[in-house]
Amino acid sequence: MRYLLQLTILIVSLLSCKPNTERIVAENSIQLLIPDTTKNTRAQLDLDYIEHYTQIAKQLGLGDLKKGVDSFEIRLWNDFSFVSINELLILKQIDSTYRMTYCRLYFRRYDYENENRNREWNPFKQPIVDSCFSKTVLLKKGDLKSFNLQEIWSLHSQSELKISDSVSFSDCYTNTIEVADSKRYKFMRHHCPSGYFEKFKLKDINKFTDYFQKIRILANKNNAIIRKKY
Repeated sequence: MRYLLQLTILIVSLLSCKPNTERIVAENSIQLLIPDTTKNTRAQLDLDYIEHYTQIAKQLGLGDLKKGVDSFEIRLWNDFSFVSINELLILKQIDSTYRMTYCRLYFRRYDYENENRNREWNPFKQPIVDSCFSKTVLLKKGDLKSFNLQEIWSLHSQSELKISDSVSFSDCYTNTIEVADSKRYKFMRHHCPSGYFEKFKLKDINKFTDYFQKIRILANKNNAIIRKKY
């Protein structure tokens, strides 16, 4: 009888703790706004890119945006097909100021001519940053007055648009935006946006491209971009 009483008390205690546990998890969780992969091959590729950028960010000493940030942060990735050089722009809010960081990334290339190369290494799934050139500037107070930063949450990834899988472009560039605050993380990727816009005339493509370019213009205006010397 004594053991039955102890067991009853234990069960009641566990049940009484359950609501509190769920509440804590809900408060600390980050809402992941990622395209639905259900029967969506383009969205499946989005997941691959999320992991790709996560690996790069880790090597650069950047935090994982999927875990949220204290205030607000945007990362713009500009990738070029068949080129081992990529660009990263980071717009980060720190208290009441905004900081813009530009990074030019040089990745290790797969050496097909080397007979002793590691044939199991996948440069995309396991990217290696060989070198990085970066520059950070503080933005002026008036730089963002006419820029609606919160508009970014209404943008869409290419995989969320009505685009037939039969249409694709191979040799092109990929523009990607990641954004996070203390409660949300969102991922949007567009491959060859100019080509798809010419084909489908979708306003969401232009909306994404315009936002992407506004941040690049902002970086250029503040002399944040490092010019490549040829």
